Amino acid sequence: MPAETGRAPHQAGGGIFGVGDYWADRLADGAVEPAADAPSVRAATPLSADRDRRAAELLALVTARARGRRLDDLYPVTDTATPEGPCRTIRSQLADVPPVAGDPKAARRALGGALELVWGVGPWHAAALRMAGTESLADLAHHPRFGAEAARVWSAVAAADPAAAFWAVRRRCGGAHPLLWCTRALFDPSDFLFVDIETLGFFGVAVILIGVAEWRDSVLDVTQYVAESVADEPALLAALAQHAAGKQALVTFNGLAFDVPVLAARAAYYGMGEAARPLRALPHFDLLHQARRAWQDRLPDCQAVTIERELLGIVRPDDLPGAYVPPFYEAYQQEGEVGPLTYIIDHNRWDLAGLGRIFTHLPPLALGSGDVD
Repeated sequence: MPAETGRAPHQAGGGIFGVGDYWADRLADGAVEPAADAPSVRAATPLSADRDRRAAELLALVTARARGRRLDDLYPVTDTATPEGPCRTIRSQLADVPPVAGDPKAARRALGGALELVWGVGPWHAAALRMAGTESLADLAHHPRFGAEAARVWSAVAAADPAAAFWAVRRRCGGAHPLLWCTRALFDPSDFLFVDIETLGFFGVAVILIGVAEWRDSVLDVTQYVAESVADEPALLAALAQHAAGKQALVTFNGLAFDVPVLAARAAYYGMGEAARPLRALPHFDLLHQARRAWQDRLPDCQAVTIERELLGIVRPDDLPGAYVPPFYEAYQQEGEVGPLTYIIDHNRWDLAGLGRIFTHLPPLALGSGDVD
């Protein structure tokens, strides 16, 4: 039973075919051998023979259940117009991932007391200034040496401009500091764009699905841009650029190291550098860094599925690691059966739901002063 929820783990939904219930029963029975006609499946990143067998059986199942059907038969698919051509788009809603509003006043108080946000003020200087009665950036604004910089930073924090506060902290502290997480409370929940991508490997390979989510009227709206073939990748990138243009902040899980660099590299590959600019211009909250600060001492690891299982009580009985996306997509391309693609779509949707849940579950982190040089 999860330590924080005090309830039995929730079985995550099984997607369009209800695969979750089937797979949960199979695991309970100890039946992990693939069906006789199941193809061999190996993850892009070696994991285990047991998982490969489970993946082969699941691949056979989703292929059989969708045999002869089209993507439009199974999902509400529309076409999004882009400069690179139409992009296949699936929209859905998650009513069980409500937003949690932050406390902007508390955030401004915390940031306003962080003297270390001023260049030249490290832990030693900050301690000395506090002993002399300088408790806030507003106080420091009158200092003969640090005053001008302190006034600039305090103006960014105090103004009704959360992006300005984010970048003031980002320039001084980097992308993983808890002070940066504190600026989250200055944004409205509707400002955030959650992004998760599915690729055919790591760097230098195609992006075949881009999922985004955003809160509207307390419901998490999910939009998935799907490549029915690798040739659709430019349209995916263009659709994401259009979608991100109206947002104020980006939320990912390991997106600083993976999602955003991959998207930028793929846009550059097609000579579409402008497609990556909207994402790179947004304040970016990478939940992996904040999860490690909050929970690394309590969890065996800080993977998203571990956080969901151990802290949120959510279990994905039929979900496989993202390393299985490439062989599932390859099977879809080779056989022309849409079943393997539906599994990738559902996997991405669960990832987006997990992003929203982890985002709202992360606590306000302790704002120690010793982490800023």
